[in-house]
Amino acid sequence: MKVSVIATLGTSPPVVTEFIQYLEKEERVSDLTLIVTGEKMIQEGAKLLEAAIKSRYPHIHVHIKNLPFNDIITDEDNIKFMGICADILREQRERYNADKIYVCLAGGRKEMGTSLAMLGQILDVDAVYHVVAPNIKSMSVDLERARHDISELAASPDPMEYYTRKRELFDALMYPPPSTYNVIRIPVIPYPKEVLYQIASLLSANVIERSKVRISPDLMKRLSTAGLIKLTREKVYVLDAGRAFYQQILRKEGF
Repeated sequence: MKVSVIATLGTSPPVVTEFIQYLEKEERVSDLTLIVTGEKMIQEGAKLLEAAIKSRYPHIHVHIKNLPFNDIITDEDNIKFMGICADILREQRERYNADKIYVCLAGGRKEMGTSLAMLGQILDVDAVYHVVAPNIKSMSVDLERARHDISELAASPDPMEYYTRKRELFDALMYPPPSTYNVIRIPVIPYPKEVLYQIASLLSANVIERSKVRISPDLMKRLSTAGLIKLTREKVYVLDAGRAFYQQILRKEGF
């Protein structure tokens, strides 16, 4: 049974290793894919994470996916992010032969987590998780104290050797006692395939007569509220956001 984990990464790398530590108590993880922006602190955190995982769980293959922007600031950025995530999710089964796919949303921006959780409902993710640390202030202080060492590790020609030299510091930071944090499973309700096919059929058009749309009035209203289509008395107009959603996500999935 191959288990693949996808995690968004922000400025707090330990949330990812905490989740892996939690998961490895019950299941053996085969692959970890980190979604990171180009921000220097996050890139450094990815280097630390890779070394920490290889140090404790050498059987886990770490993959780093770099986003083409530092932050999501426009609707276009968000659609592009969702398209990249759809590619990553599909890659888990097609390239890494994953039997299960888990998503950890504890790191990264809120909009990234929201979009990725929504994609999980469409693309058959097995579970979505969040990591919460009640003593987050104390952990944040420890993380800031270690920033210089994290930067040094990232700049090192041999990050694993640097991690090994500073193992006591890094292990305490990246693998705190499980009693100091909680892992929360977020329910993911999958979309029925037949509904997705209906939505894809609609969004792949430009304009269509309402009498020819094979979607319930309630669902059409919801798509309109979501800003994907515009409704008139006789016709349905697919908006730019709806067209982009179809092209970046639904079409790639064969809908």
